[in-house]
Amino acid sequence: MNIKEYVYSALLTAVAVVMGIFESWLPPFFAFAPGAKIGLANLVMMIALFTLNWRKVWVMEILRLLITALFTGFSVFIYSAAGGILSLLMMYLMKQFGPRLVSKIGISVVGGFFHNLGQLTVAAILARATSVMLYLPWLTIFGMLAGFAIGIGANQLMERIKPIHDLVIKESKQWT
Repeated sequence: MNIKEYVYSALLTAVAVVMGIFESWLPPFFAFAPGAKIGLANLVMMIALFTLNWRKVWVMEILRLLITALFTGFSVFIYSAAGGILSLLMMYLMKQFGPRLVSKIGISVVGGFFHNLGQLTVAAILARATSVMLYLPWLTIFGMLAGFAIGIGANQLMERIKPIHDLVIKESKQWT
C-alpha cells in the first residue's frame, strides 16, 4: 500500500469517526426508538466498500469502532460493533453479486437491516430475553429507510466527486 492509500484510508476513517460522534450528540429522531439513527458513518463506509480492497475496509471499520468507543463508551461499542461488523459483512457479500443484480442503494439497504439485526441480537443475548426481537419489525422499517438514504448519498458522492469516482473505477470496474 502506498502513502496515498494510507492517507486516503486514514481520512475516511477520521471522517467516519467524526460523523459517528456527531450523530451520537443529536437527539433521537423517533420517540419510540430512542437509539435509532440514520448512520452517517455508514455513508463513509459505503464509499470505502467501493474504493478500497476488503482488508483495508475491515481495518477501517475496526479502527472506526474502537476510536468512536473512546468518545461514546463501551456499552455503545458492543452494539455498534455487532451491528457494524454484521452489516459490513453482508454488504460485502451483496456487492459480490454485481451491479446487474443489486445496486449500491440495495447494498446499503441490506446493510441497514443487518446492522439492526446485529444490535438486537446482542441486546437479546445481554438481556437474556428473546422478546427484544419483537422490536425488529420497527427497526427493520427504519433501518431500511436509513440504508436507502445512505445509499442514495453514497451513490451520489461516488458518481459526482471525480477523485472518488476514479477510485471506484480503479478498484472495481464492474461497478462503474
